[in-house]
Amino acid sequence: MRRGTLTLRARYVFPVDAPPIEDGAVAVEGGRIEWVGPARERAADLDLGDAAIIPGLVNAHTHLELPGLPGDEGRPADAVEDEIAWLGRVMALRRAGASDESYRENVRRNLQATIAAGTTLLADTTSAGLSWDAVAEAHVRAVVFAEVLGLKRFRGLQTNEAAWKWLGSIKPETQVAANARAGLSPHAPYSTAGWLYHSAAASRLPLSTHLAEMPEEMQLLETRQGPMRQYLEDLGAWDDEWEPIGPRPTDYIRQGELREADWLVAHGTYIQPSEFWQLRPEASPNGHRVAVAFCPRTTARFGHFAHHPYRALLQKGAIVCLGTDSLASSPSLSILDEVRFLHARDESLSGELLLTMATLFGAWALRAEASTGSIRPGKSADLAVVGLPDRDESDPYRLLLESDRPVLATMFEGDFVSGPWQRL
Repeated sequence: MRRGTLTLRARYVFPVDAPPIEDGAVAVEGGRIEWVGPARERAADLDLGDAAIIPGLVNAHTHLELPGLPGDEGRPADAVEDEIAWLGRVMALRRAGASDESYRENVRRNLQATIAAGTTLLADTTSAGLSWDAVAEAHVRAVVFAEVLGLKRFRGLQTNEAAWKWLGSIKPETQVAANARAGLSPHAPYSTAGWLYHSAAASRLPLSTHLAEMPEEMQLLETRQGPMRQYLEDLGAWDDEWEPIGPRPTDYIRQGELREADWLVAHGTYIQPSEFWQLRPEASPNGHRVAVAFCPRTTARFGHFAHHPYRALLQKGAIVCLGTDSLASSPSLSILDEVRFLHARDESLSGELLLTMATLFGAWALRAEASTGSIRPGKSADLAVVGLPDRDESDPYRLLLESDRPVLATMFEGDFVSGPWQRL
């Protein structure tokens, strides 16, 4: 049950859309932020001590149903893996015959860890809505994307039918009550026939796709040859009659009616500079949105980090948010870990920008920026509390980014849903 008013005090408050507040406070009333400012102006009900209050984090791309891969235990953090070989390992796991219930258990466990890591909004890609029930019951906002794939007609019909059967089972009022929306995810150009992309776009639902993820994908689109084709042939998934929508990955989101959908692009590692303009918000007709969900640690695992154009995309005005991908490719489902990894790799990005990528940009990509993503009066009280190191910094963002202090608690709609203050 929500309290009347609860005022939280912390060493720092990071509103995101305003400068950090040293010795700051946030007042919560009826599940919403009522006030934010210096602690001297408002008596605190709860002093969080040497901690920061930040907006709830946004995981803009994840696969909650996937567990860690066998053999990854003790894997060196800087080890590079061939991505096509990794895809083979994931498919082997899929084909080992795990039950839907085992995948649902993965979702429940990974969702709990995600929320404990400070996430209050996520975009999950799942098989035929498998994660929906757990996500809809959790203390989190979400868009759940049902995956469709298949180069061969029959396989495409199978996955499309399963996705639409799930979509038909969800009532609009259920989505409102659950703070969750349903969407579709044509998996990737190398795995999904063009008609599935066009069918998804015609749905007018939010869409997500893996795009420009690896060089082998680019080669396949341009020549229909290369290691990706060999992989698909070995898998029995290749279709000799397949033709790509176009030779460039962005053709899959910007041709014809494909331009008229909201697209959340997972990875986007090999998008070319000449295509950047297509990802700017003003390039979309009728207010449709395109954003790139960059997963830094997954990108590094496959040796692609140095190639990712996130800096150039940001400079051109594109929206780049952050995701964790899955435990099959990343050591945790923590967006804070992703932010800290990115900061360690590239100190040219300001702490202000990094925190915005982890919060407000993701909220914008998922059309939730009016409700969450920054600490502003009137927005939902979706917050994370992060412990801070016992030292001083002229730039307070360094206290967040150059530390291993964890998320201590997560608040969703004014209630602590993880951490030591849950019973308040």
